[in-house]
Amino acid sequence: MYGVSKITSEQNIMLVTFPDAKYSARSLAEHLQVFADNNIVLDMICQSAPHGSKTDFSFTTSYDNFTTVMRTIPQALVGRDEPAPFISGGYVKINLFGEEMVTSCGVAARALAALAKKGIEVNLITTSDLDISLLIRGENEDAALEVLKEAYQL
Repeated sequence: MYGVSKITSEQNIMLVTFPDAKYSARSLAEHLQVFADNNIVLDMICQSAPHGSKTDFSFTTSYDNFTTVMRTIPQALVGRDEPAPFISGGYVKINLFGEEMVTSCGVAARALAALAKKGIEVNLITTSDLDISLLIRGENEDAALEVLKEAYQL
């Protein structure tokens, strides 16, 4: 178990990454608000450490939102001297959940080691006290679920 009591997956996920965005809470809020205003549910929001006055941030959403995301991106860039985001699809989000995670050491390390042993790369990872979300290529879903269930003895 090692802190994880349930593993689930969600298919048909796209990744959107804004490179070199202005580093400020206001800027990030404004970017994300544009997507909210267009009724796009975002998940796995992740910001890198700043590099000077810039930062990179990413989020995931259902690939079903592709057309709306593409229409929304120009709105998110209005008045900004920032490059266009990178957009890619074909991902699966694997969720590891466990109430014992909050007091367990090495939960993420165990997941990453198990996936690495099978040659499965993680494109994005986000965590909270009770869950870890891992974004992987869709073709690796079955192998990832198998190896993670084995790693956590589920």
